[in-house]
Amino acid sequence: MTPDYEEIQDILSHVQSPYSAEDCHGMLCAMLVVNNSLQCKRWLDEICTQNEEGSPLESEQSDTLCALYEHTKQELNDTLLNFSLLIPEDSNSLNARVTSLKKWCDGFLFGLALAGVKDLKHVPEDSMEILQDITTISQASEEDEEDEMNEVAYMDIVEYIRMGVLLINEEMHPMNRHQTIQ
Repeated sequence: MTPDYEEIQDILSHVQSPYSAEDCHGMLCAMLVVNNSLQCKRWLDEICTQNEEGSPLESEQSDTLCALYEHTKQELNDTLLNFSLLIPEDSNSLNARVTSLKKWCDGFLFGLALAGVKDLKHVPEDSMEILQDITTISQASEEDEEDEMNEVAYMDIVEYIRMGVLLINEEMHPMNRHQTIQ
């Protein structure tokens, strides 16, 4: 079973991580997109930085975070495109979800830097366009109105980011696909 948003958020709060669940998932996705052989420990070391008041990461919590790592790695390479962002459920307010999506985008951009992407000039053109859009989304303002039009726009943006991350992953790590003509 895949760890859910609230479970990850609780663990991060327990260890007093400076990051939210969506930040951490964005970081993880970016780090995996750059380096598909990234070890879970590298990601854990980044997100569970200890401060003096923080609690150590317990074994069960580490297992849960590593399960998220494994699930995310599998989804990024799933030929059925079953990848999803770790953001709050639709039952939350639109403003809260937009804020979370912005945090996810910030985490993704930060994860690229952590993975060593310093110069975007070497990123494929389609990926560059998506990264520019993710940057713009991370800086967008929240809408005050919660109407159907804004809800649809939000869902479209989430889908765009989801598919964009998959495209970036494909451009960075082309899959070996054997195509059969029938």
